[in-house]
Amino acid sequence: MRKIKVGIIGMGRAGGLMNPGELSRCTDRFEIVAAADRDESRRKNPPELLRKVPKIYASFEELLADPEVELVCIEVRNPDHTPFAIRAMEAGKYVSLDKPMTAGAKDIAELQAAAAKHPGLLFPRLNRRFESVFLKARQVIDSGALGKVSMVKIHRCCSFCRRNDWLTLREYYGGLLTNWGPHIIDQALRYLGAPVADMWGDIQSLVSVGDGDDQIKILLRGTNGRVADVEVCGMVALPGRELEIWGSRGTLVYDPKVDDTHLIAKIVDPSIPYRELKAHRENPPMQYGNFDEKLYFIEEKIEIPPVPSEKIWHYIYDTIVNGAEFPIKLAEVVEVMRIIDKFYDAFEPDPAKAAR
Repeated sequence: MRKIKVGIIGMGRAGGLMNPGELSRCTDRFEIVAAADRDESRRKNPPELLRKVPKIYASFEELLADPEVELVCIEVRNPDHTPFAIRAMEAGKYVSLDKPMTAGAKDIAELQAAAAKHPGLLFPRLNRRFESVFLKARQVIDSGALGKVSMVKIHRCCSFCRRNDWLTLREYYGGLLTNWGPHIIDQALRYLGAPVADMWGDIQSLVSVGDGDDQIKILLRGTNGRVADVEVCGMVALPGRELEIWGSRGTLVYDPKVDDTHLIAKIVDPSIPYRELKAHRENPPMQYGNFDEKLYFIEEKIEIPPVPSEKIWHYIYDTIVNGAEFPIKLAEVVEVMRIIDKFYDAFEPDPAKAAR
């Protein structure tokens, strides 16, 4: 089997741990042949997973000039994501571009133009598109068991932490909206299943040491009437359910604190169709409810088949080597980043007013 030769730019947490960890489980398809970092201490003492990489460079330019490198992983600070990706594509390299893919409207336009000029080279790393819970929940929605879905609530808590690294600084396009936001907004748009008709949100900076946001609330309403309710927070000590899906015939939830291997569904017995009923105009009984109908519910634990975290690399390989279609479209990424850009314009918190 052909191996794709990989170069990683940036040997921090993503470039030194996450990507090499995933690629270490795809050694039949990929080989890391080079890495680069401007930090001399990292070059002299690389992260454990990169210690056997034969070539460690001091600059991006050196890595790009290496003819052996076919695919470049962009794992540098957020404002450099788009310009580095464009330079790599111009050098004829395939590109795995981590989130946030862009840092504002100007970057969005430039990335689109470069990808159009160099088709087939860009692979946006929205790897949570392939999370097992997300995939299984969408399968349940598509089955029709929940009836007409009206609400999808996504809640992600990144623990309670007064984070103080560069990812909390707005000068580096930091904050949860750009860190977790691309993943969760991407999932929300897939759940929505229709173009966004309107949106509302709130962004706050509360306990983060930097001036970036650490609490996000986003409401997206699709043209189909379905609502996606997104919460991401870095200051919740008692997190709630990670997923709730409401439908006309039942509810689906995921609560990893209770059971991290199953979705829980409670649905009206599918063998019993809703009867045609009319609302009574006279005074109702003193008890709440519908006395013309009794609903019978089925409760079910739905097993979540595991999906390997390196799944996105399988898709990248199949696209490059076998000509398969990559499942993440640039237009989808552009919509995610457009929403993030719009929320910053409308709701960005004033650090001077943040409660510390």
